[in-house]
Amino acid sequence: MGSVQQRLERFLYSPGPIGDLLARLEARTGVQRLYLATGATGSLAFLGLYLMFGYGASLLCNVIGFVYPAYVS
Repeated sequence: MGSVQQRLERFLYSPGPIGDLLARLEARTGVQRLYLATGATGSLAFLGLYLMFGYGASLLCNVIGFVYPAYVS
């Protein structure tokens, strides 16, 4: 069993859509894939928390309370 970082690096360097996208970004920017993936994950977590507790809270509440039930029915 490898460490979490080793498993993450193996996933990031494996061929597939995520690995190919990170390879292109790594070639263009010169930033390692691990840092790109960590930054993207942190940004998504920040955006999610901002939507839940910031100005987007009312939008999120309206989507869950009105748009989703309207779509399902």
